[in-house]
Amino acid sequence: MKLRIALVLSITTMVATAKDPWRRHTIDPVDAEAGRRGADGVRLGDINRDGLLDIVTGWEEGNAIRVSLNPGPNHAKKQWPAVTVGRATDAEDAVFADLDGDGYLDVVSSSEGKTLSHFVHWSPSDSAGIMVEGSWTTEVIPITEKREAWMFTLPCDVDSDGDVDLITGSKNAGASVSWIENPGKKSARNLSAWRLHRIADAGWIMSLRIFQQEGERFLVYSDRKGDDSGIFLCPFANEAPYFGKPVLIGGGGEEVMFLDLALLNDDAKLDIVASIRPDRTHVIYQPEAPLTLWEDSADLDAMDPEIFGSAKAVRVGLIDDDQIPDFVITCEQAKGKLKGVLFSNVFSEFEPVSDSEGVKFDRIELLDLDDDGDLDIITCEEKTGLGVIWFENPL
Repeated sequence: MKLRIALVLSITTMVATAKDPWRRHTIDPVDAEAGRRGADGVRLGDINRDGLLDIVTGWEEGNAIRVSLNPGPNHAKKQWPAVTVGRATDAEDAVFADLDGDGYLDVVSSSEGKTLSHFVHWSPSDSAGIMVEGSWTTEVIPITEKREAWMFTLPCDVDSDGDVDLITGSKNAGASVSWIENPGKKSARNLSAWRLHRIADAGWIMSLRIFQQEGERFLVYSDRKGDDSGIFLCPFANEAPYFGKPVLIGGGGEEVMFLDLALLNDDAKLDIVASIRPDRTHVIYQPEAPLTLWEDSADLDAMDPEIFGSAKAVRVGLIDDDQIPDFVITCEQAKGKLKGVLFSNVFSEFEPVSDSEGVKFDRIELLDLDDDGDLDIITCEEKTGLGVIWFENPL
């Protein structure tokens, strides 16, 4: 029988209640003098190739682009070893990507504000140099410089030539979803040879995700602002321009924040869960023809504004042992007594994860950091100085 939120909501009402907060651990703390102010986003990758996923973060109000090395389950509750791999002002996003094909992950950061550029922070070509700040070099990608307020970047081999390209999105005047073409491994470090291709106009891009189904690839993205806000699906093509026309599949006219992909029923097709400001978690189920409006949808109950902040990000995972997909949610505007991290599933009440510390939390990663068999929550907090953090799952 299908797990269908629309049916369950008719027999279950979720009411927010006060629960004990999960224990919070600091991965990388704030240090204003070192440029670590305003942690904005967490992305994962195994940079030292030890089998453990590490974290990269851009500190927007400072200028540090930081990599935190996963120390393993025995030391995960302590501050992680970390290195500043480069400097970039107004950094809204940072992500791992091996752009030159040398087998070592580089870092790409995306800046808005007055900087309006993408930067590559080139990794040293040996594991020993990863933790040495001076071993990294930072360069701007010229075709992106002073061009758009870049918000989020997704590494992807768009043209299937074996090199890592970059799909990126921006906000405000002239905003777009675009891709930046890698000229090839031998020329990748010549950043003036990279080329920018516009996929679609945009208002304010939040998420970029890719999924493959029955031999076809699709780009799904959320646009939170403008006359055409919503969730869009864009098919890949086998030849230039490599993307078809984006199709609105849900959330039209809504302020859609971060989204996630997950299998939520038994049809083996990925469904979409999105945070919708100010207080909703929106689920849309994939139809037989994906490039149509995904009309089969359901929302969790609205979050109580007297207990939680406004919806920012959502991630799907098995948080407890009932085998029902849970929705981990982070919030911004969690001021005063409001809480900014919580989770729920279709049968349960909203359960706070955090206490009232922290105002503006961001995107989420779920990993079992302490190797105790359950998923922990990794995120960051931008406004009150919590930095890059994780919450230890007690369930």
